[in-house]
Amino acid sequence: MVVDSNDSIFGIRIYNFENNIINILFEKIYDKIMNDEEKKEVYLFYNELNEKNEIYFDYYTERKSTYEEKEVTYKTWYPISLKNFLENFNNEILYFSEYYSSL
Repeated sequence: MVVDSNDSIFGIRIYNFENNIINILFEKIYDKIMNDEEKKEVYLFYNELNEKNEIYFDYYTERKSTYEEKEVTYKTWYPISLKNFLENFNNEILYFSEYYSSL
């Protein structure tokens, strides 16, 4: 069986743990690949968090699996590092260009 991902982001989950229990701080799933405005909303939520230590991220993505020569497409949560989260959701050039174009 082979599992493959195209890394398209259909949703995001931001969470931490309290007493070994997952505490979901933000979670949204979309029918389509997240657009820049939706990513901006997520980043602004993250940016407003007072305590950023011990924060974890999952993204909801489309995966493909081949099992007995059948290709199956499904969506699932997959962990994402802080570095990758910031690369995907903190597109400062986009945000600044939106700001300056609105002046």
